[in-house]
Amino acid sequence: METGLGLKTGPSEKSFIDPQTGETLIKKGDIIFPPRKVWMKTFGCQMNYHDTERILFHLKELNFSFTDEKEDADLILFNTCAIRDLSNLKFYSQLGDTKRIKREKKKDVKIGVGGCVAQTEAKELLKKYEQLDFAFGTDVIDCIGDMVYRAYAGEKKFKVTAWDRSEDFSIDTKITHGTPQAFVNIIKGCNKYCSYCIVPYTRGKERSRKCEEVVKDIQNLVKYQGVQEVTLLGQNVNSYGKENGESLAQLLMELEKIEGLELVRYTTSHPYDVSEELIAVHGKAKKLSNHLHLPVQSGSNTVLQRMLREYTVEHFMGLVNKLRAANPNIVLSTDIIVGFPNESQEEYEKTLELLEKVKFDSIFSYAFSARNGTKAAQMEDSLTDDERGRRLRELQQFQLDIQKETRKELLGKTMRVLVDGKSKLKGIIRWKGRTNCNRIVHFDPHDLEKDYLWNWVDLKITNATALSCNGEIVKVHGRNIRN
Repeated sequence: METGLGLKTGPSEKSFIDPQTGETLIKKGDIIFPPRKVWMKTFGCQMNYHDTERILFHLKELNFSFTDEKEDADLILFNTCAIRDLSNLKFYSQLGDTKRIKREKKKDVKIGVGGCVAQTEAKELLKKYEQLDFAFGTDVIDCIGDMVYRAYAGEKKFKVTAWDRSEDFSIDTKITHGTPQAFVNIIKGCNKYCSYCIVPYTRGKERSRKCEEVVKDIQNLVKYQGVQEVTLLGQNVNSYGKENGESLAQLLMELEKIEGLELVRYTTSHPYDVSEELIAVHGKAKKLSNHLHLPVQSGSNTVLQRMLREYTVEHFMGLVNKLRAANPNIVLSTDIIVGFPNESQEEYEKTLELLEKVKFDSIFSYAFSARNGTKAAQMEDSLTDDERGRRLRELQQFQLDIQKETRKELLGKTMRVLVDGKSKLKGIIRWKGRTNCNRIVHFDPHDLEKDYLWNWVDLKITNATALSCNGEIVKVHGRNIRN
């Protein structure tokens, strides 16, 4: 059977019980798959974590269960990110360590690398790392079962990096974690070709799922898996639906109609594609988060031109003002790249000025690092790494000072969180959750024996720092916000 990737799918799976051990065995073709363990490390963005969840879902069909212990694994997988140097360095270090694991373990361990690095460097990875069995790209996630089958059938050193050539982008969301939160991919790829970014080369061209399919997908997540909060994903989510005559604004309003769905977030946005229609939705959609991540990258128009970002600082400020007029409660975060090639001190200071004007609730900030194959990597550059580091540290402290002041406004306010974890320090248990506007709040339980995980809780903010808040319980709604 042919897939839209131009690949032939392998034989289907059949399960049966081993009469001697009582274990469930899976037969795929002429290979028997006993219960095995997979360890998987994910680097990068939310899209990568979403892809990882799809991979683990498919591997269940081959009798794999997830393990946190790499040493116990029969299959070791990496889902890679090509955007930042730090992620790359961590990946290469951990991949190198698998050579020892494969040598020391008595049973045969299969090792695979997927994601953005594998999409562009699969051939080089297979050649350099003798322990690596296979590599696969970003557009073949749903073929992972066939690739693992090939590895256990004895095939070695193969790569699968084809692009999906089918007319429609159509998937079902796969989740394995059993929580009321889910990532839902609505668009893949990116058409922007910013001069510093490798994503168009690792994720391909933009293609959107049909609005009707996404709505049905989320309806099923809510009805059958108890999902209450979804995050819509895309490399440029604001471009959603253009090829189908649809839009993100239209989709968000359709999601308003789903009973049981309480909160909708989306990421990541490109300022150039924020429409007037979408801004209006932020003022009227009750289920839409009061948080928007809107990457600006720089406060200098000349740097934005060199980045090929397609907008100006003035255009960005216009969006900020319109969004805040439509929804006075909206909270904005952003991305900043410091030290783009030949960034002058004056250009850098323009970014500080923008932070002061907008007063973002939080930022993700990075020192520029060149990615092979991008236009920025070919630019002559007078900046040193030391200067980039100095500017980054200064900018981060500048932003923390802003957050320290702006978050004082939260004191005394009551905010609702979906509790997603707890910590224990010196014997004291504290729970935490994330508000509608994406702020983390820690709180002490009323009842030390109560399990607050995935409960909706109203918290009165008693303390606020630049990075987090503390609150006290006002009301516990339970696992259903309507209680």
